[in-house]
Amino acid sequence: MIKMGTKRSRTSKTISPVSRVPDLKLSSPIESAARVASSEDLLIQILLHVPVKTLLNFKSVSKQWLSLINSPHFLRLCSLRLCSPLSPSVSSLFFASSSSCRSNPDYQFIPLDINDKCPTPFKTLDFTNDPLGSGISALQSCNGLLLCASYRAREFNRTYYVYNPTTKHFVILPRIRHQYSKFVCGMSLAFDPRKSPYYKVVCVRRSETSRQLFQIEIYSSETLSWRVSGESFNAPKHTEFQNSIYWNGSVHWWNGSFHWWNGFANGGQQRNETYTLYFKVDEESIEQLPVSEKRYGDYYVASYVGESDGHFHLVEGNYDYNRSFNVHEMAIDYSGWFIKYKVDLSALANAFPEMMKKNRFFGYTVKIISLVRRGKEEEEEDGSFLVLEIPGGKIIRYNLVDKSAMKLWEFAPGHKFYNDDCLRHVCALPYI
Repeated sequence: MIKMGTKRSRTSKTISPVSRVPDLKLSSPIESAARVASSEDLLIQILLHVPVKTLLNFKSVSKQWLSLINSPHFLRLCSLRLCSPLSPSVSSLFFASSSSCRSNPDYQFIPLDINDKCPTPFKTLDFTNDPLGSGISALQSCNGLLLCASYRAREFNRTYYVYNPTTKHFVILPRIRHQYSKFVCGMSLAFDPRKSPYYKVVCVRRSETSRQLFQIEIYSSETLSWRVSGESFNAPKHTEFQNSIYWNGSVHWWNGSFHWWNGFANGGQQRNETYTLYFKVDEESIEQLPVSEKRYGDYYVASYVGESDGHFHLVEGNYDYNRSFNVHEMAIDYSGWFIKYKVDLSALANAFPEMMKKNRFFGYTVKIISLVRRGKEEEEEDGSFLVLEIPGGKIIRYNLVDKSAMKLWEFAPGHKFYNDDCLRHVCALPYI
């Protein structure tokens, strides 16, 4: 039975300071303020608990505060606090329209909690004028940063950007060597603020020695330059090395590695392959990742692949996969997949009868947009959930723990960019 309605408010959790605050029992508030201002360690502890946007405004207080807030040490402490287990994970999703007639894609910002009043960071990516004049699209989201690129551009003249939607700061990535620019197969952003304040961008291109081989180049925000990594390598046929506005299920950042899926686009199929590749960024090594052994004829069908809160998931498919399916999780040591959830959407279809429209797989008409892990599994209100799209432009949150459901969003009627199953062409990027 589906339980409908909004979530009850949760008791807020406070984060303990890293160090103890010294005794400030002085004779006057002015002396206390002076004591705080003169102690950099104490000032850091206070600023670490200030909201991000307020913190940015504090840069104008004084040169001392500007220098302190911009220092690598303070930024690393901020990152550690924001990425702590007590902090929230993905709070919202960006939905991008794949409209081919627009020069700049629109983005709909949808909070994952119905009571979340977070303002929309942007509706279009207009932080700069792209030299090609066709606008900018987001390809990937990684721990608060977006990898963006010139929209609808040929690879050899495309510009790539790294954009922080919270601070509105961006950088333009330098191009790789000109003779290789037209052979680029994909760009991916790696950023883990718990390990380093610097990010890396991994470029996969065709090898200069053979069109059948691939070569990796890595850009580091610390060195501000590209360099070749390792030897050229083979990849399974149909391997996708880059996400796009039309799909966001090909490249996945998890466990310090990029995982490249084979032919996975909008619920696509892996063609006669028993493994896919992943690239360990720190070690700069290529490894093989086994896929689920369950196959349907000559094809393996994956209706969803994605990472959340340190977990890597794969949703298997069959001819009835939109009615019931299993959610697999990869072991942290890559020893294999195991079943994490068994999902039956029959009760959800009763609550939302528009799902009953038959699709080409003979199941319900539904698309898995995201799987979000949150909180302790035994706490129903903080449990993991699926974000689903159903006909009518509705975005549904389905709790995997207590089986409750709520409507997160409903797009305005009359939108003409729907596929044959009456679902919109959207990709979802997490916002942190």
